[in-house]
Amino acid sequence: MFRKMYPNKREIMADSIQIGPLIPESSTSESTTVEVVMNDLRDGIVQIPDYQRDSDQWSDSTKSLLVESIINNLSIPAFFFEVGVDGGVERNQVVDGQQRITTLFDYYNGRFPLVDSQDAPYLSPNSVHYAGKKFSELPPAYQQAFKKYRLAVIKLRNLGEMRLEVFRRINQGGTPLSGQDIRLAYYGDKSPSLALIRLAGVYDPERLAAKRFLESAKAQFGLDFPWKSATALSGWRDWWEDKDIAHGQTPSEMFLWSLVTAQYEQLDSILQNSDALRKLNVRFNRAIDDALDCHCAQLRWQDSDGSTPPVLLTFSDTRERFFPYFEAWIDLLLNEKGPGIHVTKHRIVAALIGAGFKNEIDPRELNDKQWAYIVEFARRPADTAASLLCEWPMSKGKWDGRRGYRAQMKAAMDIILSIKNAG
Repeated sequence: MFRKMYPNKREIMADSIQIGPLIPESSTSESTTVEVVMNDLRDGIVQIPDYQRDSDQWSDSTKSLLVESIINNLSIPAFFFEVGVDGGVERNQVVDGQQRITTLFDYYNGRFPLVDSQDAPYLSPNSVHYAGKKFSELPPAYQQAFKKYRLAVIKLRNLGEMRLEVFRRINQGGTPLSGQDIRLAYYGDKSPSLALIRLAGVYDPERLAAKRFLESAKAQFGLDFPWKSATALSGWRDWWEDKDIAHGQTPSEMFLWSLVTAQYEQLDSILQNSDALRKLNVRFNRAIDDALDCHCAQLRWQDSDGSTPPVLLTFSDTRERFFPYFEAWIDLLLNEKGPGIHVTKHRIVAALIGAGFKNEIDPRELNDKQWAYIVEFARRPADTAASLLCEWPMSKGKWDGRRGYRAQMKAAMDIILSIKNAG
């Protein structure tokens, strides 16, 4: 009787939550040929988002083995497309399988040959007929097998606010997209701020994927490559080039990390505001990835909505003030003051840059003693912080809490001021 008169909080919440699937329509599975998908990609019926994963991440050997699987009718994983309608025409956005589709499209259009047999573990002895050959050079039986190979395509519809979560879960297997891959793909559409973050992470503008992003940013937003200092770009490239950690947009995440550090209080105010999260269509479960997603969602909102004052740095401020500041730090730190700092310290370096920007510290005015502290802090943050009578929280993936990244970014503010005062 008592429970019926005074239901507990869980019962009240259960009564208020609608019963039913979060996505109203289940996915469908279809089968279509490589030739059809290649033609749809050419005609824009199948589309690869501009901010999807780099199209040249795979090695030539990996690309060749995929083609070998196709022409020999071996099984490959399914593709995931999100179905939309544009002008009465169905358009399919590639959610998972971009690298495979790009590889097949490039091979079909004669953009690369398969590697020689000594450079890939081909199926022997059949490889004598296709190793080292472009599509046009394949025997007719293999050309026909390639074009008629049936791809399994899973189509997703009416994802609504669950789109980002579905995107993440699909990409948990195989060679997964990183959190930064996903947020750039999800929030990057029509956002110059996100385009700038993506371009800030480019360390080799001559890479094919980098050229594609540069062309897209120029065409959509009139945005040029932001790196102006040749020495800074050289140090940036040397830091990331040929490093496994560079995959998955980690360099651009470093730039985003420095932006977040400089504005962690503003971001936290958004994260604590349920109305703001609802407006941005962002879920916050205290994880750092949720916080980074929210930052990007707010930037996209600011880029598209001029009716409310911006909470975070505007696109113009980021391009004209913050990026040059970031570039100056990279030039000095990687080329002159701390060339031995390992790339795995990129978040610590980013936190110092963001804290320096917030406190208006010009890196060009720091003396050798101050730079020595900075370099030592990047290498041994906890011990160096203690020597400065500060604490460096060791976060475990959460945004808030005593040892969350919010506390770490606040600590970066104290540490950069202590280093300045130590000089």
